[in-house]
Amino acid sequence: LLCEYSCFHICSIYHFSGVVKITKVDGGLEGTYLPDGDFKAAKRKLSWIASVAENTPCVLTEFDNLIIKEKLEEDDKFEDNINPDTLATSDAIGDAGLKALKENDIIQLERRGYYRVDRPYVNETKPLILYMIPDGKAKAMSGLKGKLAHR
Repeated sequence: LLCEYSCFHICSIYHFSGVVKITKVDGGLEGTYLPDGDFKAAKRKLSWIASVAENTPCVLTEFDNLIIKEKLEEDDKFEDNINPDTLATSDAIGDAGLKALKENDIIQLERRGYYRVDRPYVNETKPLILYMIPDGKAKAMSGLKGKLAHR
């Protein structure tokens, strides 16, 4: 996903159907077009969004377990098992359609997971705030991991 590579510029766009194998990341993203490539077999999928004024600034919020052990034993001290890292946020940019979301709407962000709208988009200084909904799976929906362990 492009989130892993920070920011880059696309210099040319060609109409094609197939797969692009990423050949270089450092100093700029480069790839080779594979017209007979199998999209479903590709290890990583590239998602992108055009840079337009209508895009929606978002804050993706993740929560982790409050307790670091699955089950506290009788002799365990509660205080010794508190997870110090239970909240993480990531700034993101979504398309203009996200501005129509209302509080408590549930959406799926492609290759990221399901989120609940905590605060709808208000303006540039009050972005859309989304809370990740845990799906109970140990493996993430994509190769892109969140900031927390989600034990």
